Amino acid sequence: MRATATTRIACGPEGVFDTLADLRNETKWNSRVSSAELRSGEPIGLGSRFGIVNGGTSYDVTITTYERASRLVLEASGKPDLTITYPLRATADGTELESELDFRPRGSLKLLFSVLAPVIRRDVPKQYGSLKALCER
Repeated sequence: MRATATTRIACGPEGVFDTLADLRNETKWNSRVSSAELRSGEPIGLGSRFGIVNGGTSYDVTITTYERASRLVLEASGKPDLTITYPLRATADGTELESELDFRPRGSLKLLFSVLAPVIRRDVPKQYGSLKALCER
């Protein structure tokens, strides 16, 4: 199941990218994330690993693409597995952020996700609205 959102943020791509790449920031803008910790060493970059709890479900997340200020890809292992791709583009007034979430439920989660898909697709743009507010502070 896929969910997408486009968000225009009045902040440079570097600031948006750095906020996204450090998943510890998710607790500040994603209301579903209750905890996020860095499990690898600093600095954050390609291969950095995080543990997060989203909606009560634990995920192990790895940065698999790290092209500062232009593209970030996260691979999350949990229930369900998930790939999040963030292409960023500089605009005259800041950044255009594309958010592409590819959920890969297995087993009984497939049925649950087919029912929840409309709710998830509606919620995704709201969460990125909160990211926008954080970046524009």
